[in-house]
Amino acid sequence: MLQKISNFVIGLTLAGALTGCSLFERQPDSADKIIQKASKQKIFYAPYDLVWKAAHLSIKYTIASENQDFGVIETDYVKAVDGWLPPDKTKPEYKSGRYKLIFTFAKGKKVDGREPVRLTIEKKIEIFRDFISEKQIVPSDGLEESVLFYRIEREIIIANALKKSAEANIPPLNQ
Repeated sequence: MLQKISNFVIGLTLAGALTGCSLFERQPDSADKIIQKASKQKIFYAPYDLVWKAAHLSIKYTIASENQDFGVIETDYVKAVDGWLPPDKTKPEYKSGRYKLIFTFAKGKKVDGREPVRLTIEKKIEIFRDFISEKQIVPSDGLEESVLFYRIEREIIIANALKKSAEANIPPLNQ
């Protein structure tokens, strides 16, 4: 009897060890999730400090917290009625909503003398139906993030042009 119980325990332990690890394996992301993540990221080939400064110049909201060493900028919550609207809309889709932006910077290894910096912008939208209901998290359409990437890229181009102008001793146009 003791032999049967010990064989059963050993068999159960072996079966658990063989199948237990596969239960916790991360499933690969679907194509839609990969596209969604990629649409919220952009790689800039510029020095980290320049990308950081360009992001600051592009953010039009109050910054709640930032840490350049860890590469994170987080804005305060913005009411949907006070926030960004796409050009084709006059009112926000969710009037009782609010959102915040989280910028995450990551340095890359130099490639051909160029320093890559990956910037991820996450827009967290919360909708409140009433005082009793839980808040609802809504995915972003990605438009404001695209506009911010464009603004940051333009700021980097302007900074590089000013740097080249200063190196060539070309006076600014307004003198």
